[in-house]
Amino acid sequence: MAVFSLFYAVLETALYWDPSLFPSSPVWERTIFTTTVSLYFYRFIYDTLFLFPSWLSSGKLISFWTAWYLIYGSLAEDVFYWILELKIPNSYAWFYPVYRGIPLDDVIAAIFLAITADFSRLRRVGERLHR
Repeated sequence: MAVFSLFYAVLETALYWDPSLFPSSPVWERTIFTTTVSLYFYRFIYDTLFLFPSWLSSGKLISFWTAWYLIYGSLAEDVFYWILELKIPNSYAWFYPVYRGIPLDDVIAAIFLAITADFSRLRRVGERLHR
């Protein structure tokens, strides 16, 4: 998940998802993909792309561990993106609340992962015992 997150962060530094910003985009693209639609379309693509390696890591499409890996990957990607772009988190946080420059979803994700990290270790130990 961390490798995928780093790879995606590198890609994201060069991606622009808003065809309405480019005059060379076809007219139909600029009319359908307004700035707002483009941002939510990007979030849909982002979540779909991150769901795939999360599913592969957990082995189930819908499970606690799929959600755990999705949260872990998203948080890792955010951190890698901040490092690569040398930007503070609130410089692009349009879709989640930011309090005094701190993205609350990433703080909640880090707390959740820290609390459930012990469960993750217990899961791996249990899998080794059942082999």
